[in-house]
Parts: sequence; structure tokens; C-alpha cells
Amino acid sequence: MATVIPSQVDISNEESLRLVLNFLKVYLPKSLQLWQLLGYVQRGFTTKEHIWPHQLFVDDQDQIKCVVLVYSIIGFTTDCHLLDENKETSARYVLFFCHPDNDHILMTLLEQCVPWNQVEIFMYSNNDYQFSTMIESLVREKNLGDLHVNSASQIEIKRETLEMTKAKIMQHIPSDITIRRLSVVDASFINDHWRYKSKFSLNIIQYEIEHLPAFGAYHNEQLVSWCLTRFDGSFGIVFTLPEFRRLGLASLKKKLFKVLTLVIRV
Repeated sequence: MATVIPSQVDISNEESLRLVLNFLKVYLPKSLQLWQLLGYVQRGFTTKEHIWPHQLFVDDQDQIKCVVLVYSIIGFTTDCHLLDENKETSARYVLFFCHPDNDHILMTLLEQCVPWNQVEIFMYSNNDYQFSTMIESLVREKNLGDLHVNSASQIEIKRETLEMTKAKIMQHIPSDITIRRLSVVDASFINDHWRYKSKFSLNIIQYEIEHLPAFGAYHNEQLVSWCLTRFDGSFGIVFTLPEFRRLGLASLKKKLFKVLTLVIRV
């Protein structure tokens, strides 16, 4: 078996980033999560400074089979003291994609490129459960304890279906509920109700509300339910206040998202 020597890609280099995106695009939708985040960086929805410190690795820049992205979220903060304090020790997130039948290459990249003592969350697409056992074994072998491993599912929806959904949405909104874009003034309220609230989360939520599709349901001008487009292109922070649950508000917002975010996914 040939030795795998990881190669780091400079995401500031447009050509190098384009080659990685072209590889990932071939394997959509399985590569969607990583393709979306790097695509957001390429198109400016999320900047490379926001996910700094970051490192993008491939097995071979001339013939890519595996891609691993290690990044942080401290770049969203506006507190320079926090940046100086955490830039070297900040928690890292990991996204990856592997060409089919090349799991051994992926494992080598992960082993060599991931700063295990700093990793907080693993994210990977897992529609066919290809990586479940592999990642769980890796976490066990390295005694990583509370490392949070997230597998993401993806679906494909035809444009015609989205348009039909858009036409029906307004018919199902309760008469005393208004759904509209979130305002930055809602960020603190949303952050206070988020289970993953951290010293960086408020800045991330504010950025996502300002720059990406983010919608809330309001009752008498009081925010009661919400859903945001995350900086990596996924939907997240879906929440409804307990007293307003079972009205289908979360479902309505997610349907609305599928329609209104199509323009930035195509």
C-alpha cells in the first residue's frame, strides 16, 4: 500500500480551492456539507477569516481522493482579547469527505492532520452509514472521551416541489402568527435559549442573521420560534418556545427555508 503524505491546500489560493471544490462537486450530494462550507468561503458568504485558524488537507493535489478540513469559529468574535487568548488553543471542528473505497487514505489523513487534543466536534455526511463504525473506533482508540461526533443526513428536492411548497406555506400559518426574517436584536434571545451557547455563539448568531437567511415566528411581536442558516450552509438552531409547540411552526419554517435558500445553494 502506497504511503500517504498529506498535502495542505491554501484556501486563499483561488485555483487550489477551485480544484478541491470541483472534486467535491462530482460526489454531490454525499460531499454536500464540506462542499457547502468551502463554497461559502469561495463566494464570500463566510470568509476564511471566520473559520480561522483553519487547515485544509488532501491526499494528493493532482489526484484528490480525500479532503479533511480542520477549522475554528473564534474568527466570528468581535472581542480581540478573546482572539488573542484562544487562537492557539481554540477548539477545532473537523469536516471530511472520502472518495468511495479509500477509507484507509482518510484514516491516514485524520491520524496525521487532526489536532486531537483540540477537537470538539466531528461532522460528516452519513446517509449510508459508511463512516459510523470507523469514526467511533477512532474516538475509542484515541480515548477521546466526550468528543462530539455528528452525522448529517441530506435530501434532494426538485425545484418544482419547492415552488409548490412555497405556494402552500402561507395557507397553514396560524392567523395570530407572523413569519418573517429575524432581526439582529433577536440574537441575544436566541443565544440564551441555545443549548450550545458559548462565548463565541452570540457573534456567530448575529453574523448569520445579518448575512444569511434566518426566519422567526412572532406572536404579538414576540419571537416564539426560529430557524437559521448556519455559516457552513446547514440549517440549525431550530427552536420553539414550549408554550407554542405542536403548532407546526418549526416544520413551516424549515419548508420556508428550503424555498428561500435555494438561490444560494444553486
